[in-house]
Amino acid sequence: MPAPEDPEEFAALMVAPQNDVPQPGSNSGPEIVMGAVIVRLEPGASVERIAAVVRALVAGT
Repeated sequence: MPAPEDPEEFAALMVAPQNDVPQPGSNSGPEIVMGAVIVRLEPGASVERIAAVVRALVAGT
């Protein structure tokens, strides 16, 4: 996976009650599932963006 270009990266985060969250597979963008966490990215997310999110999730465990 490519390394991030900047030492800091930011991502928009939306938090909603579980009943208001779309079900897995209903989004047309990529989904990353790690335990109870589901990250839904925008359709057309780049490989670099997906890799950065995976690295952030792994670093936080």
